[in-house]
Amino acid sequence: MNKILIMNERLHLRSPSINVCFRVIIEGTFDKETIEETLKKACIKHPLLNCSIEMDNDNNAWFIENCSIGIEYFKSNEMDWQTWYKKTDNIPFDFLKGSLAKFCVITGKDTEIVILGHHIIGDGIGYLNLVKDIVLALDNKIDITPQIPPSEPYEKYFKETVLLEQSTKDYAQWLNMEWRKTRSHFSEKDYVTFFEGYRKKYSPNFFIVSLEEDSVKKLLEKSKSNGLTVNELISSAFSVALMEILGSKELRLGVAANIRNELVSEPNNSMGNYVTGISAKINYDPVNGFIANANSIASILKAQLLNAKNRHLVIHFLNEFDKDLIEVIMFAAYGNFDHPIAKKLAELIGEQLENKGLGISNLGRHEFKNYENIKVKDIQFIGPAFPANLLTVGLITVNNKMNFCLRFNEGEIKLDKIKEIYQKAMELLK
Repeated sequence: MNKILIMNERLHLRSPSINVCFRVIIEGTFDKETIEETLKKACIKHPLLNCSIEMDNDNNAWFIENCSIGIEYFKSNEMDWQTWYKKTDNIPFDFLKGSLAKFCVITGKDTEIVILGHHIIGDGIGYLNLVKDIVLALDNKIDITPQIPPSEPYEKYFKETVLLEQSTKDYAQWLNMEWRKTRSHFSEKDYVTFFEGYRKKYSPNFFIVSLEEDSVKKLLEKSKSNGLTVNELISSAFSVALMEILGSKELRLGVAANIRNELVSEPNNSMGNYVTGISAKINYDPVNGFIANANSIASILKAQLLNAKNRHLVIHFLNEFDKDLIEVIMFAAYGNFDHPIAKKLAELIGEQLENKGLGISNLGRHEFKNYENIKVKDIQFIGPAFPANLLTVGLITVNNKMNFCLRFNEGEIKLDKIKEIYQKAMELLK
């Protein structure tokens, strides 16, 4: 398969902290041959796993299917998954060589399959589709018909056409013209240097914790009784907790939005990056109770999420710019590239070092039951520690258990403070 990268994917291509991880725990032990055959089937179904990035003469970036995944095997007394993840996550992907996903299999009493992949070949739902197919392959129930992501040109991307204001397009063209006067180019070696410098300075980390079935049931009851969705309650609880503990009454809240059903050619159960996000400034009034604040936050989120223009704005906006300008945004926002046009564009799209906010990425509830030959014990989702966020909360509900992963940078906020924020959020949700 060959597929061109659109502009928001080009932006992610240069992010220093954008990887997605899933950990799947299967009861019992499987031999190496079974695992290899399982992952081989998964790669047939999801050809993005076998892709590298190739640049053409017009500076377009393409997914090219020309490589294969790497798999590392360990016994449980040789390696734990968090050690493998932290080590591997700190090694930048070789885009020109591929693959853009790495696998670790740890066997002991149970089998752990850990997937670490770049965001450009899969958002949270995309990697979850891969996880489901790995489980089906282990259960000998997979349909290996390749799931090819759609490859329509950008102007045919969405079912609903949302046009930018002419003044916005004119401003984008002015930025392009200014950029062309003093444009710069960064090589793959430059990216590696930038990536390593960012990781050394900020030290991305994570904190994983779960809500068991009884607590999840109470949370569902609370959401229904207050006329709020679970995602609205959780987003509000972490927002209020973060503002209270940081001593702030204002916060930038970003929420991921799945756009798979909004595309001309729906990607169905494929991998691929089909997520956008909305961002809103929210306020916290300590005089009012939590539910009053939650209702206020929920109304702001709904106004953003229900508006197609807001959901698609950043994707349309990025498409107005030169490709080489898009690729230097991260260098300007989080590196040492001091270019006024690149810095201005970084600020416009929310990629900046100051006023970092909160991000929420909820993959929803998913059943992993009733398999004939296997038993799924647990699945954990470790989303990216997005540079623009002080805290990114990723969660997935597996059967009736809700797994949280809090992503943050040790260089900005310490683990003890993150645990304090989580505890406060849980108190608000009781």
